[in-house]
Amino acid sequence: MKTLVFGSCNLDYTYQVPRIVSPGETLAVRRVSLNPGGKGINQSVALKRAGLDVYYAGCCGADGEALQAVLRDNDVNTSFFYTAELPTGAAYIQVTDTGENAILIYHGANFAVTRAMIDETLAAFAPGDLLVMQNEISERDYLIDAGYRRGMRLVFNPSPFETCLRGVDYGKLWLVFLNETELHGLSAGKPLEAFIEEMRLEYPDTRWVITFGAEGSLYFDRDVCFRQAAFPVNAVDTTCAGDTFTGFFTAALVRGESPQAALRLGAAAASVTVSRVGAAGVIPTLEEALAFMKT
Repeated sequence: MKTLVFGSCNLDYTYQVPRIVSPGETLAVRRVSLNPGGKGINQSVALKRAGLDVYYAGCCGADGEALQAVLRDNDVNTSFFYTAELPTGAAYIQVTDTGENAILIYHGANFAVTRAMIDETLAAFAPGDLLVMQNEISERDYLIDAGYRRGMRLVFNPSPFETCLRGVDYGKLWLVFLNETELHGLSAGKPLEAFIEEMRLEYPDTRWVITFGAEGSLYFDRDVCFRQAAFPVNAVDTTCAGDTFTGFFTAALVRGESPQAALRLGAAAASVTVSRVGAAGVIPTLEEALAFMKT
């Protein structure tokens, strides 16, 4: 089985700040770094380090060689890495001493993805292969429909959330990841219990994971619903926590582990990630995550 991540790639400019800047305020930055990122890159690395055979598809500008290099360095297949006559996407990230962040995104070449690129890429994959997606590239709806028609198992992280995402047919998806912001947007503010019951009735074959940061995570499907506490760590940067969780949970589920075990592994891997500053480069290996769980 092959795993295809069709998603964004960004150059991440991370600024260490004493607090998130307020409107009209000028704030001195303590430290600045430039790292490869974007949810597509991050989740590709997480899935690979969690043990899957991963292919990446996406689009960068002429200045995106470093992003291709980080994928190759992590043994992610880059056969479907396209280039466009636009600058590579970028993220401008404020990170506080407690790990809180605020992020600005410039789409750039991520929004140059075409239907022809999607068709060419998916032709190399078979029914039962995994297709992992986010909401940071163009032609998202076409990608979902094309993957579904091909019989792939679809994993979707609707981030960043937009109200149009309420119109997605979540019944086509095998697995959906939401954080608190995306949960609030998708549920239109409904209580959690009401949202769970609504999704179970409307999309009985879809699996759902909701992450709550330091408050842990939750899994539900048509039959079960349970929580996983977060592992206590000194969080210094939460930028890549959700992408790490997505990769390690998904890999565990694909290997046939129970959702309970997958939640625990995802929580452990995310905890290791938030104890480090950076994005894709700080995601732990499977061995590191398992060792952390033992301690």
